[in-house]
Amino acid sequence: MRAADTIAPIALVLALAVSVTTCRLDKLINPATADRLVVNRDSVLASANVGSLVPETTTVRVASADGVALTWTATKTAAWVTLTPSPDTLVVLLHPDTLSQTLHRDTIVFTSLQSVETVRVPIVFDMLPPAPVLSLSDTARADTAFVRSAQPDTFRLRIRNPGGLPLNWTATLDTGWVTLSDSGGTVPAQDTTSTSVLVTLRPESLSTGTHSGRIIFTASGGTIGAPDTVPITYTIQPCVETLIPTLDATRTGSIALSDCGAPHRAGRQAKLYSVQSTAGDTLSFRLTAGFNGYLILTDRTGATVLDETDQCGAADTACLTPFIVSATDRYLIEVTTTNAGETGAFALSAVKERAPTLPQGIQQVRGDSATPIGIGLITPESLAVFRGTVNDPNPGDSVRLEIELLETSGIFTGPSNYQSAYVGVGQTAWIRVPGLTENTSYHWRAQACDKTLRCSAWLDFGNPDPAVDFYVNARPEAPPVPTSIGQFTTGGAPIPVGNSAGGSSVVLSGTVSDLDPGDQVRLEVEVRTVGTNFTPAATAVSAFGPPNRIASATGPATILFSYHWQVRTCDQTGRCSAWVSFPQPTPNPETSADYVGSL
Repeated sequence: MRAADTIAPIALVLALAVSVTTCRLDKLINPATADRLVVNRDSVLASANVGSLVPETTTVRVASADGVALTWTATKTAAWVTLTPSPDTLVVLLHPDTLSQTLHRDTIVFTSLQSVETVRVPIVFDMLPPAPVLSLSDTARADTAFVRSAQPDTFRLRIRNPGGLPLNWTATLDTGWVTLSDSGGTVPAQDTTSTSVLVTLRPESLSTGTHSGRIIFTASGGTIGAPDTVPITYTIQPCVETLIPTLDATRTGSIALSDCGAPHRAGRQAKLYSVQSTAGDTLSFRLTAGFNGYLILTDRTGATVLDETDQCGAADTACLTPFIVSATDRYLIEVTTTNAGETGAFALSAVKERAPTLPQGIQQVRGDSATPIGIGLITPESLAVFRGTVNDPNPGDSVRLEIELLETSGIFTGPSNYQSAYVGVGQTAWIRVPGLTENTSYHWRAQACDKTLRCSAWLDFGNPDPAVDFYVNARPEAPPVPTSIGQFTTGGAPIPVGNSAGGSSVVLSGTVSDLDPGDQVRLEVEVRTVGTNFTPAATAVSAFGPPNRIASATGPATILFSYHWQVRTCDQTGRCSAWVSFPQPTPNPETSADYVGSL
């Protein structure tokens, strides 16, 4: 056989194979080319009422016949049609609000560059006569409350009318614990306004458990969505009992109208706490509150053990003390109010009666927390640190140092005016007190207190009260000018201004003072002959001594010479007052003699 005869049958077989595999050669050349667009709807048919604001929605799926991913577009003509595409779907919205009562038509045209075919889907939108529409914001409601709660639960139910005619509605109830702010009315067409109904659920008369009720809405004939029902589930919970796991602790909380009703005081709200106690314990309960508190203690059977309103001697407090436990048991503390309707925050202390011991090793130190301030001595800072070791018979307690710090003129009366942070038993507590008053003396005392507000006795620091424990001199100041200055003979007789000294020298004196505690001060005088100006520089000085005393220095009194003089006060640091001339308060001219020398 010739070669040509062999090739011809092979070509024929290949051509037949290609034609069997596919009828389109372009699939071999470009595999991404689709056979055709596939749309899962051949039409979009919908209806709505004239004037309705609710669009009609239809979802159309778009794909290729052979599963190849497509890039496609969809177009329409009518303004009342909105198209929202995604990779494989088209959401069609038909808006009825502007359309008249008739059939309205349009066509969605699907095209793709990957397909030779165009798909057309007709739209037929049948507009029916206008009608009201009942639309509710809630389809169901579930709430909870505590038994005998005085706080109703409320919510607002919005009634809308997106329809084309006014909505006349009526609401009825099938239970007595639900009330409505309105039971009927009219909502204008097309949501120009809406109506809001306040729904109130009243728990005070309901027992524990789940209660059910319904709000039934009806409307005038032909209203779309009517009748409709909003079911309500109201679960009433029992009072919650909070365990206080260990005594010697303070619990904080608040009484609200939404709390459960007090089991033993009708018309009041309560918080319940329980404690486990052992026979022989002595317990105290103290309630400090922003309302007129009331405490009740019951045993596990509910029998009242103690019922007291005011053993504390302080406003807005209630105490149960002491309670000697006769049997190991669980006891229930009912925190409630004296009067109905009272609410507010509270702190409940449940403790065994064991107070902290006296603080040990109390000290006063400077701001570096290390340098001691000696008893009765001066600190050059406006802050001081007070420290001491605190202890408590209960090893699990937290304890703090409290001090009463007063100016020496103040009398200790308590309570403390400065407190440390709480620390563990046996640890050192620190109190930093800034802003101490300049040139002031202080005394102080200390006590240890735990978180249950039990405190040790007071312990005085340092010198016996009311002696000074320390002075504050943070800003050294110059002393004030001398007062009551005068000139005297050596025998002590006053020398009138301009008169004879009566000897060869004079005694010049004045009262010296200083605001800085602990300072030593002296009198400095400058004596010059009349006609000689002051330098100024001291020509004579007294000895240093404590302030608030009369100091004196000696001046010359040479015969036939006239003298004038001035004086000032200086402390041991070299700080001095201003000079003042004799006499005071009104000096004579410095050209005139204050005194003259004599034989």
